[in-house]
Amino acid sequence: MTKTVCIFCSTFNPESRFLDEVTLLSELFSQKKIDVVYGGGDKGLMGHTARSMISNGVKVTGVVPKFLMKYIDKNMGFFKLIETEDMHQRKMKMYSLSDVFLVLPGGIGTLDEMTEVLTWNQLGIHSKKVIIGNLEEFWSPYINLLDHLNKYKYLSDLSRINYSIANNAREIMRWIEAPDHKAIS
Repeated sequence: MTKTVCIFCSTFNPESRFLDEVTLLSELFSQKKIDVVYGGGDKGLMGHTARSMISNGVKVTGVVPKFLMKYIDKNMGFFKLIETEDMHQRKMKMYSLSDVFLVLPGGIGTLDEMTEVLTWNQLGIHSKKVIIGNLEEFWSPYINLLDHLNKYKYLSDLSRINYSIANNAREIMRWIEAPDHKAIS
């Protein structure tokens, strides 16, 4: 049973997109008593996600590297706020605290985190689910790239990586609750 989901997403969201889906997701997490670990940001999609989760009673742990701590609203209502030495330690801490990874829309940092957890899954470093929240087809170019890499055999076998694609909050929840990545379609 999933207890903690690590959410990757952007500290930017200039067009205020995806907010309804994230708000619904926070309600679903609250109902299922799922905790969240994330990068600790209080702006953009990341900030909205954290505030929405907290306002729905979800226990949210922020993990922030020392150099970014001065930019964080420490009074947001975190269950825990963990300071790390650097970005690498931040990712390692987030990964170790989580049962599932959820990738929401984001920028190059989110892309880095998603690629790393998928790589580690492929290498057998972890077998945790990676759910790509393809809201409004945001990650479709990346998903197409994965298919392209697989077609040209630059991935050992894409079907063996424990990842799923979800197009909305309810699909995300179904994938979180599914026993493995082949359980639903």
